[in-house]
Amino acid sequence: MSFSELTPIHYDFLKEVTNIGGGNAATSLAQLLNKRIDMEVPTVRLLSYDEIFTNIKEEESPVIAISLKVLGDAPGIFLFVLEEKYALHLAKLLLGKEDLKELDDMVVSALKEVVNIIASSYINALTRMLNLNMVSSVPQFSKDMFGAILTTAYIESGYIDDKQLIIENIFIEDNKKINGYLFFIPSPNSLDTIISSINI
Repeated sequence: MSFSELTPIHYDFLKEVTNIGGGNAATSLAQLLNKRIDMEVPTVRLLSYDEIFTNIKEEESPVIAISLKVLGDAPGIFLFVLEEKYALHLAKLLLGKEDLKELDDMVVSALKEVVNIIASSYINALTRMLNLNMVSSVPQFSKDMFGAILTTAYIESGYIDDKQLIIENIFIEDNKKINGYLFFIPSPNSLDTIISSINI
C-alpha cells in the first residue's frame, strides 16, 4: 500500500495520531525548556513530489534537516525540515543563549535533542494506538538544498510512491512562531503494517 491508496478513514486516523503526537511534543518541549510552548493543531497533507516543492519549499531552498531512522515493525525515516532562523531560535531556547548566530556543534546537538523529542512523540503515539514496536535511531544532522535532502531520504528508505505524508508543526513561544515540517517516509511494506493494525 502507498499513501495515495489511503481511504478517508485511514487518513482521519493518521490525523488523530498527529494531533496526539503534536500535543505530547509541545508538552515535552515545555518541560525540557521550562517555558510555555503552545502548538497550533498540526496540519497533515498528502502531496506529490512536485506539489511538495510548490506548497512547502522550493527545491533549491537552503534548509536544516534532522533525520531519524525508525526501526521495528514499521521501519522508515522521520525527517524534520526547517529554515536556519527557526533552527537557531530552537537552539537559543534550549541553550539559554541569545547570541547564537551559527550552527556550531553545540547548536547542532541541541537541535538533535529537540527533534528527537518531536519525532519520538509521534512514534510513541503511533505505537500506543496500534500496539506496534517502533524505536528511533540517533538523529542525524544535515544542511543542504531542500530537494537534495528529500531525495536522499527517499533513496535511503526505498519509498517509491509519488504521494508523501507531511505534518506541519508550528510551535509558539512568547508569540514567536517556529515552523517546521515533519516527513514520514516509510520503508516498503511499512505502511501496510500500519494500516492493517488499525481497527476499523
